[in-house]
Amino acid sequence: MIENLSMEQLDAILDSLPMNFIFVDENERLVYRNRAEARRVEGAPDMAGKDIRDCHVESSMPRLEQMVSDFKSGAKDEDEFWLMIPDRPLLNRFLAVRDKTGRYLGMIEFLVDFKGYEELAEAKKDSYRRYPAEPAAGEESQEPGDVDSEH
Repeated sequence: MIENLSMEQLDAILDSLPMNFIFVDENERLVYRNRAEARRVEGAPDMAGKDIRDCHVESSMPRLEQMVSDFKSGAKDEDEFWLMIPDRPLLNRFLAVRDKTGRYLGMIEFLVDFKGYEELAEAKKDSYRRYPAEPAAGEESQEPGDVDSEH
């Protein structure tokens, strides 16, 4: 179905994701990064085409090399680690991208901001009360969290 999308639509869809979204090809070159306004970690704008080793700190190289090796060999299809940015833990997820035959094409990387989700959950914590469950025929309505003392 992706063939039904124009490049403009696909670009806008990826930019609408509320996260950093990166594609790295099979040669470990950063070839795509979305322009999400909700981005939590800014990267250098001139990283396109650069080796991913240039995007990571030296201390992370052994982990990065192992992950790339595992993805290429098929030993793993996903990996993750935490980034601790002041007041904001971010989960950095990596997923191997393979064609229909299983050949490795690269990886996607995305950052999940749990602080943002926690804030959203707190803001919406009572939203379920707007849509009470319909009681089944012959049953009384019961609010979520109410305890049925007969059972």
